[in-house]
Amino acid sequence: MFKIRHNSSISVPAFSIIEAVVGMAITAIIMGILFVIFAIITGRMLDFKSQNQLVNDLNRLTYSINKDIFEKEKMTVSENEIYFNGYTGEKVSYQFSEDYILRNSENFIDTFRIKLNKMVIDTVKSKSEQFVFQKIKLNIESNENELDLRFYKRVYPNELLQTIKK
Repeated sequence: MFKIRHNSSISVPAFSIIEAVVGMAITAIIMGILFVIFAIITGRMLDFKSQNQLVNDLNRLTYSINKDIFEKEKMTVSENEIYFNGYTGEKVSYQFSEDYILRNSENFIDTFRIKLNKMVIDTVKSKSEQFVFQKIKLNIESNENELDLRFYKRVYPNELLQTIKK
């Protein structure tokens, strides 16, 4: 059996109320500083994400148009659309609206959040005047700056002859 004595000479190690309050105050200050730092970093990351999204969309758009220009047989341009017809019958279209560009293919639809200001279509010749190209100039707005993208699709002699026959 144990005997319990009520003796005031036994001391138990503990914190005083003042020490506990000081510790909680220091913890609250550190948590407040961490919260402010976290808020600043989160804001910076969101800015980086939106800027990176624009660059990513621009890179994907230029890659897609260049790929379609070189892999597809024929390019047809209407007012706000560009159509590419492939050698095996596959079709790809780009639809330009005020705030975004849509790329429709048989497999999927891709959206580019790029604002198109103006699209200019022209036919140009090489310096030697030996080759003819269809030139597409897209004036876009990226990061509040205007930017011109130029793409060239070679027009082969048989296509020129078909145009003359029509």
